[in-house]
Amino acid sequence: MRLELFIITLLLITACGGKVEPVNDYLNLHDSVSYVGKETCMQCHYEIYESYMQTGMGQSFDKSYPKKSSANFDENSIIKDIHLGLSYHPFWKNDTLFLKEHGSYHHRIENVDYIIGSGHHTNSHMWEENGYLHQMPFTYYTQEGKLDLPPGYENGNNSRFSRKIGLECMSCHNAYPKIVLGSENKYEYIPDGIDCERCHGAGGEHVKRMISGDLVDTSKYIDYSIVNPAKLPLEKQFQICMRCHLQGNTVLADGKSFYDFKPGMDLNEVMTVFTARYKDDETFIMASHADRLQQSSCFQNSEMSCITCHDPHHSVRKKPQNYFNKKCFSCHDNCDDEKNTLNSDCVSCHMPESSSSDIPHVTINDHKIAVHNNKVNDNKGDFIGLVALNNEKPDNLTKAKAYIQHYEKISSDAFLLDSANNYISKLSIDVSFQVSIHLYFLKKDYESIRNIVYAVENYPLNKMTYDNQHAWTSYRIGYSFAHNGQNILAIEYYERAVALAPYVLEFKMKLADLLLSQGNYEKSIIHYKNILNEFPKMQTAWCNLGFAYLKYGNISEAQECFKNSISLNPSHIQTLLNLASLHLLLDEKEEVVKYLNRVLDIQPNHLKANNLLNEINV
Repeated sequence: MRLELFIITLLLITACGGKVEPVNDYLNLHDSVSYVGKETCMQCHYEIYESYMQTGMGQSFDKSYPKKSSANFDENSIIKDIHLGLSYHPFWKNDTLFLKEHGSYHHRIENVDYIIGSGHHTNSHMWEENGYLHQMPFTYYTQEGKLDLPPGYENGNNSRFSRKIGLECMSCHNAYPKIVLGSENKYEYIPDGIDCERCHGAGGEHVKRMISGDLVDTSKYIDYSIVNPAKLPLEKQFQICMRCHLQGNTVLADGKSFYDFKPGMDLNEVMTVFTARYKDDETFIMASHADRLQQSSCFQNSEMSCITCHDPHHSVRKKPQNYFNKKCFSCHDNCDDEKNTLNSDCVSCHMPESSSSDIPHVTINDHKIAVHNNKVNDNKGDFIGLVALNNEKPDNLTKAKAYIQHYEKISSDAFLLDSANNYISKLSIDVSFQVSIHLYFLKKDYESIRNIVYAVENYPLNKMTYDNQHAWTSYRIGYSFAHNGQNILAIEYYERAVALAPYVLEFKMKLADLLLSQGNYEKSIIHYKNILNEFPKMQTAWCNLGFAYLKYGNISEAQECFKNSISLNPSHIQTLLNLASLHLLLDEKEEVVKYLNRVLDIQPNHLKANNLLNEINV
């Protein structure tokens, strides 16, 4: 309390023009300070607000409406996925955008709730059901005017409507949303674009002081109620931009979430970002601006930061043609080449446009300022290792997590798990408990997981966190016991996972599936219905609920469930087999053959479907 009074007194003196000593800590770094939203900032900073709203960040995310979309969709706007035999057609009806999925046996229509991306490069699309947010299987690539599948959906990897949009994605592409604790992708509130407070910090304390008349002459003094990045040391300036423009494999510090970084902090207090390095590799990913800039001689040999060249309050597209060229000549005014004038184009040579390695149909300026040879080499050399981009000395636990996450999310090379195991071996079992279980789960070494649990008695798995870490560990342990037929222990750990993350519905599914396998149909039905009440479009829950009803002898309910399942995913093998079994019970041979043939259309060598079809045709 005394410290707060002291700081307030300093600010009052500052407002009167008195001489003060600098305050080292910004008040809005404290967790108690609330976010107020960009509309509140607009009331005093209208011109800055209006200009900022024209930038890519200001237009990064919004509800779906015609003016937000960069595309013009018509009857020829069709995406075809030859691997799954599906086509997609986005269309407007009045002011609502829809996506129609069409296949040999079905069509499905979902309305588009959100558009992500400013349209400078892309528009991608989201749908929401009861707060659960997922990506849709279409993206508009603005630079080429091309409609195609989103990044990662190509080459048979189309996850259709099921890709979850979690806090890691949302916390960079948007202002901070309000996610439901105990979920991965359920939101109570979703803002409409990156706002002022992502770079300036929470504004509650600043607004309170402005209203009360505690003003600061910012021409002479720093206003410590709000962060002004331009007044920060260069490294702290840079880390604000690095928070989202340092794309890679992000490992959170223990106990931290994607909410926890605030402007003015050191980024490595909250997270360490890793990237894979290969020999002779000059490719880069879309949002790797900070990584590439750090490799530039300009950056290494000057007091340069992102805002040396970029004005975050004004759109790059509205800058005059020679704006960035003048930035170059502010340092390079003694260039020997007579051709280099203020009307030259330094950027096209020294920061050439290039395709990114992770997003198709897009070009972006390479932020490695250098003499480029324009030689494109898509063949990477040998893997060197994972490099921490914002942390010179990551600890062994962080490095172990980095290799595990890289294996799980980016590349399934077995040597990555060997590297993780090497770092884990340097830790005590208490420290490595959860990461070891994660490692062995990926290796399908369930016996080792059980041995760890027996060795470390009563490890406290009791925290609800935004990364659901304790819940995931409980789930993995439960799975390992179930794999060994130790169902009582499996149910205990599954129930713990459900209690810690009640909105990660896969945990409840595993619990219900285990109960179903034990013949406890009534309890499993209760769990499946609970899941579908929470998220009615969970296709596997409809399939398994139908099977539970079928085993319970309720054929009409089973048939309805299978109908709902197949409407959401017409190629779901287990639902098709269940429908064949149901019609076999009803002695409806033609229906049995129909569904078995659909299975064989998808998997011609499916053993069970072939055997059953042969038996019927005998």
